[in-house]
Amino acid sequence: MLLERVRATIDQHRMLNPGETVLVAVSGGIDSVVLLDLLQRVGPDYGVSLHVAHLDHGIRGSASSDDARFVVRLAEGCGLPIHVSRLGPDALAAHRGHGPEGAAREARLAFLESVAGKIGAERIALGHNANDRAETVLHRLARGTGPTGLRGILPVRRPYVRPLIDTTRDEIDAYARERKLVWRDDASNADVSFARNRIRHRVLPELEAINPRAVEAICRGSLLASEAEEANRFLASTLWAGVCPEEGAERLTLRRGALISYPPVVQRLLLREGARRVRGDLVGIEHDHVEAVVRLIAPGPAHGELSLPGLHIRLQSDEILLTRVAEVPLAPWAFPVDLGETEIAEPPISLRLAIVENEPPPVNAADRWTELADADRIVYPLELRSRREGDRFVPFGLGKRVKLKDFLIDERVPYFDRGRLPLLCDREKIVWVVGVRLSNEVRITGATQRYLSMQARERA
Repeated sequence: MLLERVRATIDQHRMLNPGETVLVAVSGGIDSVVLLDLLQRVGPDYGVSLHVAHLDHGIRGSASSDDARFVVRLAEGCGLPIHVSRLGPDALAAHRGHGPEGAAREARLAFLESVAGKIGAERIALGHNANDRAETVLHRLARGTGPTGLRGILPVRRPYVRPLIDTTRDEIDAYARERKLVWRDDASNADVSFARNRIRHRVLPELEAINPRAVEAICRGSLLASEAEEANRFLASTLWAGVCPEEGAERLTLRRGALISYPPVVQRLLLREGARRVRGDLVGIEHDHVEAVVRLIAPGPAHGELSLPGLHIRLQSDEILLTRVAEVPLAPWAFPVDLGETEIAEPPISLRLAIVENEPPPVNAADRWTELADADRIVYPLELRSRREGDRFVPFGLGKRVKLKDFLIDERVPYFDRGRLPLLCDREKIVWVVGVRLSNEVRITGATQRYLSMQARERA
């Protein structure tokens, strides 16, 4: 029975304590409506009091307002205090670096934490379920992640608790229908232009055709990844004193001899721990970065330096010094370009453009710095510029518009190179991510009569 499953999840992870106030985030969708119903039923057993919170993002027009009114009526019908807020038109701008979906999520969490602080709520209950956890694992796996990312959505991350995290979406649906609950459907959940929805509606069904209990299997793997991460942290903490003689604010020293006495896999573990302690997190630190440090400290040269995102590493004899450095974002830049050769001083780029009639010029397919486009599918004038927030791109061979940020991640463009990547653009679109991919919107076809030859190079 689902009620007992949820009780077991709450008890296993010690989600609720007697006398606490719990703020329940209710969007109006089936997951949050079931969550509220279950917490009302088990709440007396734990001696907790419930409040309901709903944030109207205003993204879906009148549908968003209808959701808010629905949640108010639901909370009032349950006799529970309700806290509702609506975002202003510029409210998401503060979180724009996370993308549209991420900005909405960050705004929602900020709202929930603000309400929790005002009412003295020790816990904030969210409606994430086992399917959400499995989808998160698959999404991160596709992007490239390690054991930390494979943990997926955690059951508890104070003040947040997720009582439905061990419950599948099918079980939630069956419970809602058995209890004759009413909820609101969000049409955007069916939009497969979002990566999460493609995983939900296309990838998971294929996996369930192989194993009907694929969601449970993925969540079990997620649990094993969590255990492996805990074991790694225990190992790192056990070995730490032997490799780190000095640690201060945003800097620490490692003993090279002690570090390289361990197998490379342990070296990487300890280097990541050092980076985490210095920077505060590992955002932007990728596998290749850690491998570069392993190569730097390997037996050989007595001196060397390496710069990673937010981190500087200096090797001097047996001392490895890690210091935090402030990330200085590159100033946005844009330069008009025309036929012929254009040289840009900063960044040091040279671009040669030429129109060729009738016969396409030869292009070396192995040379990523040369490309050929249909000159008549370009809306002149052209400019060479840096990446901008919200840029979208239609990669050659794909045929649909994607976030440039996601494309660069998929292409494994190093984190610290993405902001420096030049883009050749016309008045409407990105024509060429220089050195990476041509746009499908300007590809050569059998009808092409004029060709734009593009040759770029980075100058020393």
